[in-house]
Amino acid sequence: MVNYEFKLLKGGNCMGVDSILGKMYFLQNMVIDVLSSVHPSIEHNITKIQALKKAFFHCSLEKLEGDYMEYGVFEGTSFISAFMNDYRINKSRTNRKYIGFDSFEGFKFSEDIDKHPFFREGDFKSSYDFVQKRVSKKLKDRAEFRLIKGYLEDTLKDKTPMDFGVEKIAVSLIDCDLHVPARMALNFMKGSLQEGSIIILDDYFAYKGSMEKGVAGAFELFKDANRHIEFRRMFDYGYGGAGFIVSKIHK
Repeated sequence: MVNYEFKLLKGGNCMGVDSILGKMYFLQNMVIDVLSSVHPSIEHNITKIQALKKAFFHCSLEKLEGDYMEYGVFEGTSFISAFMNDYRINKSRTNRKYIGFDSFEGFKFSEDIDKHPFFREGDFKSSYDFVQKRVSKKLKDRAEFRLIKGYLEDTLKDKTPMDFGVEKIAVSLIDCDLHVPARMALNFMKGSLQEGSIIILDDYFAYKGSMEKGVAGAFELFKDANRHIEFRRMFDYGYGGAGFIVSKIHK
């Protein structure tokens, strides 16, 4: 932090530098106390809302058609944020569908690669009925939406986005934290990605920044298997989230 020395002239006299700096340090300490008391998850979720705003603003700027798909709805905050950002950016109108997936039963480790010292099976359990009601209050009569309950290995099996009425994807948030469900979500969406599609990956730097585990590992596998799809890093947010845009799809 830069310290500035001030000499405030008043009637030809200088105020003491120590007095000015003392007041500055008091304010700095107060800011430190306030910011350090805010839980990281709160800060992260605020920036996630901003990340969705960036994504939908870009879609509006580029006149990108397509729908929104979210994996890991939990209590519906990000899902509602996606709609509200899109709705307000487009002046209270949107033709997009909003599709969300969640087990609502919490984490399940399908493979050992998902084991993590912080994540535990059953974490992030929520109530489907509560989330459905919460989302309905915001989206009902304003946009078409659907929440699909179940683990992705069941709800996505032998299906494509077209089975849920989605032809093209504009924005997708993958917020399921673990490698296996993230891998399933990416493979499921492959045929509906278009140039300009934005994929937001939460917890991108989990598993000690590994590029083989977690969401990042799933994304690397997907890119290796689909080299005809090119991505560019678009933005970072919060405590380890990242956004990527499909920059080119080679036919």
